[in-house]
Order: sequence, then structure tokens, then C-alpha cells
Amino acid sequence: MQAGDAQPGEAEQVKAPKPLGVKAYGSTPHLPGSRMGPGDWGMTEAQAALLTGDVSRKGDEVIVTEKLDGSCTAVAKKNGTLIALQRAGYRADASPYELHHAFERWTMQRAKLFDALLNEDERVVGEWLHTAMGTLYDIHNPEDLFPVFTIFRGKKRIPYEEFRHRCEKLGVQTVPLLSKGAGFPVEKAIEMLGTNGFRDAKDGIEGAVWVLETHGEFNAIAKFVVPHKVDGKYLSSITNAGDVLNYKGPDF
Repeated sequence: MQAGDAQPGEAEQVKAPKPLGVKAYGSTPHLPGSRMGPGDWGMTEAQAALLTGDVSRKGDEVIVTEKLDGSCTAVAKKNGTLIALQRAGYRADASPYELHHAFERWTMQRAKLFDALLNEDERVVGEWLHTAMGTLYDIHNPEDLFPVFTIFRGKKRIPYEEFRHRCEKLGVQTVPLLSKGAGFPVEKAIEMLGTNGFRDAKDGIEGAVWVLETHGEFNAIAKFVVPHKVDGKYLSSITNAGDVLNYKGPDF
């Protein structure tokens, strides 16, 4: 689950102050034809054309990545201190849900890595795949639990090429890249992902995410979710049963 998707327990939490004063990650509009849920919103055909290749402009570049179905979380550096965050901007260790406490423990065990990755007032955002949301994954290596998709410097998303280079240099896992260049059709992205995507999604793929950069700066973002996707079907708050874990590796 990425920006705009329901996150476990947010409505039930006691609202402590947000360490950054903002959400760790915001909402993302849908491309035309994408499956939308309550509260979701979509791009117009004219806006989407810049992402999907129907319209091209000088200076535009489109980055398309697989949309993974985890809990959107982030690691921030503020006043030299690393903070593990839920998508809504609250501390992970303040959550009533174990998956966020697991994220906080996992992050702090890799404090040197994130300290090297992040500059002051930056945060890296990704998908925490530890616990199943609406898709099952089979994960045994703890280093596969948090594929990231962007870094923010303050309120600004840094250029993708800088993000990719910094992550590759330190061996930080990123979400699978499908295309980087001209606008990319939805049909081609879904074809590339196939039935299970690059992370072997047991319930089938969720979709893909398009980011438009203009002259190397972030311009727009949108997502496409496949019609059969069911949000949060494995969440304990929905099933009234225990958490379903994707992670089957060593304890941390």
C-alpha cells in the first residue's frame, strides 16, 4: 500500500505530535482506468497523457516503478537523530500495531546505514513488507523488507537519479524499476510485471507508479492499480484474526 492507501490503525491512534510536523508521505492520484477506493482521486486524461506517452515535451522524463503492497513507512534524520515513521508522520514506536514496532527495531539495527544515506532534514520513504496488507509475499532475508522509492529533502522530492545513485552506492534496496525515459503506457507496464511482478506477489501484482520529472526536478506522480486488487484483506483489523506475516526470516 502506498500513498493514499489505508494504513492499519491510523484512525484509532492517540495523536501524538508528528516529529516532522507533516506526513511522511502524502496521497497519490490515479491514472485513468485505475481501480480507486473511497477517498481516492484521479488525474484527467490530459494530465495522464504526459506520463503514459500520449503527449511528450522537451525536458520531461518519466520514471515507472512497480507498486508494492506494504505499509508505507519512512526513516528521517532530524537534529542528527534517526526517526522511524509511519506514513501519517507519527513515530513508528508510538503505533498500536506490531508491524510498526518491528519497523522501528529493524531501522535502528541499521542506524549506520541510514545515517550514511540521509543528510540532515531528509527522509527516505518505502514499503515495509513485514506484514501482509492485501498481498502475500514470501520474504526470508531481512534486507528485502524495506524497498524504498524516494528521498525527500524537507518538503521536496529529490531527483530520481540522485536517489538511485545514493541508494546503489550503499546497497539500499529500491522498488523495481520498469522504465526511465519517455512516457510509458499502462498496458506495457502491466505486461512487464506479468502475473506476480518482480517480488513474486502471491495474490498477483498491485500495479505501478509513474513519476514525471521536468528538467531534472519532480513535477507530478500518479499510480495505476489493477482491477482485482483488494486493499487490506489480510489486516487483523479486518479479519479479526492475527497478523499474517510475509517475513519468515530470523527474529529482530
